[in-house]
Amino acid sequence: MRTLKLLLTSSARVRMASMTSNAKGTLAPASILAESWSIAAEGYDEIFVPRFKPWTDNALALLGSTEFKLPQGDVLVPTCGPGHELPLVAELLKNRNVRGTDLAPGMIEVAQKRCEGNPRLSCAVEDAMAPSGEYAALFSVFGLQQMPDHAQAIQAWTRCLKIGGVAVVIYWPMGQGVEKRGPWAHWGRLLRAALGDGARRGVQGWEDSLPSAIESAGGEVLFSHPLKYRIQWPNASEMFDAMTECGPWHALRLKKGDDFVDGLRDDFLAPYAVDAPLVHDPTARVLVFRRKS
Repeated sequence: MRTLKLLLTSSARVRMASMTSNAKGTLAPASILAESWSIAAEGYDEIFVPRFKPWTDNALALLGSTEFKLPQGDVLVPTCGPGHELPLVAELLKNRNVRGTDLAPGMIEVAQKRCEGNPRLSCAVEDAMAPSGEYAALFSVFGLQQMPDHAQAIQAWTRCLKIGGVAVVIYWPMGQGVEKRGPWAHWGRLLRAALGDGARRGVQGWEDSLPSAIESAGGEVLFSHPLKYRIQWPNASEMFDAMTECGPWHALRLKKGDDFVDGLRDDFLAPYAVDAPLVHDPTARVLVFRRKS
């Protein structure tokens, strides 16, 4: 495995090459996401996948629960990223095909390598807002919060399930729902100070609309609850570099430019000791629902 410094350098080079062919600020929101995650794909796979593993493992345990009697059919993994979940789902739900989709071609390029040699695995570039096909189960970890319309996305995910099909979805909630203190909350305060309402991620209250959106699409919520685990970084500087070069904060570089993002670096690092490990305990939310009609 390469060092964090090498991975971040590689991501930065890809971004610089991309910017020579795309004028900053001209991309549509969906195109920014696709571009950002394509640039970040390799680094995300090596840096963030291991750190998000506890949430993924929890979702897999739920999907494999004997409580659910799934209908016959395949499994969809929308926003599959680098495809790390695809072989895990296939191993869990034997004799079922697993299809991953992602808006970012760079993510799918990495995912395709994981599909090689396994005829039950496949992946394709596809908008998660409009999934194609019909499935016995749906599995998504940390994709829903990125959707431009969360209620519309969850409706589409409900409708693509067969009757009796089950979805296991984990997402990052809004604002202080993730953490009231800690580096992510600190970053959010810096963005709100700099951007005002422009720092808001999604329509206010979008989480509250999810249950009714699922029901309107013929589904029922089986349960929903918070899910907290620990993430550790060598220090605050490496966290900032990872988050802004190959993580969830990278898209801001394409939206606002490197000068804006790097201009917040000193303020972000200010509360933390230079070489001390940075540990925080963000809370995600797990949502399990079933198609009933």
